[in-house]
Amino acid sequence: MSSQSIPLYQKVSEKIIRHSLDNSISVVDQLQQKLTEKGFHFYRNQVFNNYSFDFYCPTLKIAIEIDSYAHEFSDIYNLDAPKKLYISSLDVTVLRFTDYQILTDIEEISRTIKNQIKTSKERIYVV
Repeated sequence: MSSQSIPLYQKVSEKIIRHSLDNSISVVDQLQQKLTEKGFHFYRNQVFNNYSFDFYCPTLKIAIEIDSYAHEFSDIYNLDAPKKLYISSLDVTVLRFTDYQILTDIEEISRTIKNQIKTSKERIYVV
């Protein structure tokens, strides 16, 4: 059995990295403000087993993760693998965004979340 290396995400400039690190705390607040503004009901910092999500909607089973620059490193990326397996077993949809995406294009993030909510609502059946 051969080992498989997991490729890193795209290379990021030092300017983007610095901006990301300087604004990482406000990114979560900014997304929470946008979610509230759009009428999306997500709980902040929800925990499943030993794993936590930045935002979670239990009704729709949608979680939102904000990945900082640290997720660019293979060590961090590999640590997320067990979490991904566990969460997928719970049938939870995880939307992953970088903090830089939130800072630069929050409207696109909002549209993506809205589309996922629409898709999730279509999967909910009333018996």
